[in-house]
Amino acid sequence: MPYQKILIAINKSELSMRVAEQGIKLAIQLDANIALASVIDTAKVNKDSESGSLPQDQITKLKKEANQTIDHIVENFPECKFDRYVSEGKPSKEIIKIAGDWEADLIVMGTQGKTGLKRLFLGSTAENTIRLCNIPLLVVPTKL
Repeated sequence: MPYQKILIAINKSELSMRVAEQGIKLAIQLDANIALASVIDTAKVNKDSESGSLPQDQITKLKKEANQTIDHIVENFPECKFDRYVSEGKPSKEIIKIAGDWEADLIVMGTQGKTGLKRLFLGSTAENTIRLCNIPLLVVPTKL
């Protein structure tokens, strides 16, 4: 089955930029439509009481940063047309929801390859997405 719609899940990290590049290169090779998705993890926002700002203020700031990250990717690939999604919630569930709403054939996302206790305590968005998703996933190691 040829992939015609590829959703690339990103965040503002440099590692995520490498994942986006890999997903975009694949989409170009396959002449597929591309969507970029960034999810604000609201569970982490609500736990951050040190900043002194209200959670909604933090979410607004993070959404602005997510859109700037998407803008940066779009600027680096002017030959491509992108659909854009910025949402908030649990990343794995939101990525799956966006992919379903957009009718993606493939999701591209990264993993930092955490193991042991780090993975246990921090969780793994990629692992959760793999377990919950019925859309094919391409997981790109960020330690390329």
